[in-house]
Amino acid sequence: MGVRLCHIMLTFLLFSMGVAHSQESQFEAVDLSGNGIVVDSVSTSRVVDTPSEWNRRLHVKTNLVGLGLAIANVSVEVDLGKHWSFALPVNYSSWDYMKPTTKFRTFSMYPEGRFWISKRNNGFFIGAHFGFAYYNYALNGDYRFQDHDGKTPALGGGLSIGYRLPISKNKKWNVEFAIGAGSYSRKYDRFYNVTDGRLIDTTNKMYLGIDNAAINFSYSFDLKKRK
Repeated sequence: MGVRLCHIMLTFLLFSMGVAHSQESQFEAVDLSGNGIVVDSVSTSRVVDTPSEWNRRLHVKTNLVGLGLAIANVSVEVDLGKHWSFALPVNYSSWDYMKPTTKFRTFSMYPEGRFWISKRNNGFFIGAHFGFAYYNYALNGDYRFQDHDGKTPALGGGLSIGYRLPISKNKKWNVEFAIGAGSYSRKYDRFYNVTDGRLIDTTNKMYLGIDNAAINFSYSFDLKKRK
């Protein structure tokens, strides 16, 4: 008797599960009016998440790290397609830090191609960049360093990694963290770090190490064509 009761309960349970599954996956005909008019309704137990259409965007950015060093900067980035984008940061500074013996004057550009892990071009990315930089800097020490004759920028390139996330509900405003490293050939002049300091020597040297660090705030423009 007990075994037969178990069989009956198991059969009933399996039948009930099958009915429930059928109700979730099929349309259900319901007479809502009582007049023979049948309305098809869909079970709300299953929610289908349809992703929104991907749109190409243009991002205009500024780097807080550069601004903190009194270096004016702007960067423009455009989506080339899902997973891919191209960025062009530009930096410029032509003034001293409070006194002539402390400065970091520069004009530099770092064109970069980026690959995004997400097909929506947000989140993590890796990039490869080419860079050049004119420079004239002194750190209040005995010497000042400048690219040779003011016409020989450092040339090279490297790799970068970063992460971007939206900070507004409409996802137009974003914050981006990035750091990069590379190798650059340099030919520079060394001067005594005084007003009109005399040239000491000229040196050819490779640089290998960090070449950019950024905390970017950006605004995104939708490039989707409007009908």
